[in-house]
Amino acid sequence: MSLQGTSDVFDATQRRDIALLVVLQGVSYVGDGIALVALFLRVAPLGHAWAVAGLAIAGSLPFVLLAPLAGHLVDRVRAKPLLVSLGLAEALVCAGLARWTGVGAALGLLFALNCLVAVSVPGFTALVAAIAGPERVQRAQAPLQAVRGLAMVIGPMLGGLLVSLVGQHWPLALDALSFALAGAGTTLLAHDRRPVHHDRGEHPSPFAGLALVAHDALLRALAVDIFAFLATLGMANVAEVFFVTQTLHGSALAYGALGASFGAGLVVGSLLAARLGASVRARVAWLCGSVVVVGVAVAAVGLSTRVDEVYPPMVVAGVAVGVANVIAVALFTQRTDPALHGRVFAALSAITTTADIAATVAGGAVLSVIAPRTVYTLGGVASTAAALVFGAAALRAARRDAPPA
Repeated sequence: MSLQGTSDVFDATQRRDIALLVVLQGVSYVGDGIALVALFLRVAPLGHAWAVAGLAIAGSLPFVLLAPLAGHLVDRVRAKPLLVSLGLAEALVCAGLARWTGVGAALGLLFALNCLVAVSVPGFTALVAAIAGPERVQRAQAPLQAVRGLAMVIGPMLGGLLVSLVGQHWPLALDALSFALAGAGTTLLAHDRRPVHHDRGEHPSPFAGLALVAHDALLRALAVDIFAFLATLGMANVAEVFFVTQTLHGSALAYGALGASFGAGLVVGSLLAARLGASVRARVAWLCGSVVVVGVAVAAVGLSTRVDEVYPPMVVAGVAVGVANVIAVALFTQRTDPALHGRVFAALSAITTTADIAATVAGGAVLSVIAPRTVYTLGGVASTAAALVFGAAALRAARRDAPPA
């Protein structure tokens, strides 16, 4: 994953730092994929369905509960020392996951781990924006999102292989090592993000990121579009494993290949997004169009009658999500005060995670009374409708928009 072709945009130090972050984040994402497989395989036999659901909630809730505090901390502390400290703390907690094997320990330690990750995610995103600059962040985000998709292909496969060969301890230990490497490697960056010193009495609220999004008509419309889309699409995510394995009678390998297909598409879409959209209006159009494509692709998967039919539309969905992710980060970066990027990205993370949690709960309830295929297809159709309705509102806001002062 390189930044070739961007020498006219980034200087040598910027290219080096972004390439280093691609490597560090790639190592961390692969480690996470390995660990999640090990955790689910550990908890499922011990605690029944509630334990698996608990893992999902423990992994998501900190991003909602801690968003104001996480963003506030990112904006008040130098990025490199903060991210190094977080990486080492994450490694220690993950080492605890490798050591203690009970369901309660797994849930508690995963929650603690994601309390730290809830800070490091906006921290890294804000640091990339500081390295690249607001106008170039879209190109910087492209390889970073692409390596995330690549890790979605590699991590779970390695996780399953390692668990089968050496048990659940070493995959979690490897994730601890990946956190330590990602944190320690941050010291090698030439750039840093330093907090802005405000005059006395002018310190922004921890909720300033959410307020910025709410008060910008375009960002507010985009946030509503993203929330509505994810809150409906999540029904398909809940039904996916049952649809593939029970309705289509696919094997565990076939189900794993579905995630790999999505990850492969995510790589392609993320790299394509680097040069899409020369203006705010064009970027909004690409973002809104991409989420519509995702909904249509998921609905197409739901109409499949054979396992081999699910992979092409899932690749298309991955491409569209890759485009949407990169452009969304660019738009939220370019339209907000750099001094508040930590708060903004934490707020965006809270919005998307809240939608995911709501969709998971709703999808589980619907799945208890409706067949998996129907739930999956309904999720695709409902998310398409939400993307069309709320995307149209975002496009109208983009047409009315004037560049912020």
